[in-house]
Amino acid sequence: MEAQELEMLLKQVEEKGLDWAKVEEELKVPRQLLELYAVSGPVPSRIINNLKKIIEQSQN
Repeated sequence: MEAQELEMLLKQVEEKGLDWAKVEEELKVPRQLLELYAVSGPVPSRIINNLKKIIEQSQN
């Protein structure tokens, strides 16, 4: 479940055209590691929660 949620959030980042460098900097996690979590799980809740915040902030 967590990996699927992360995969969905990563797609939202792509769709919104967010700068990956800024996303990586705010999360303090490289994109490669995020993609690894998306296929293997389990995903730390900190990553999912912070990624949701980044996406929400981009909407404002």
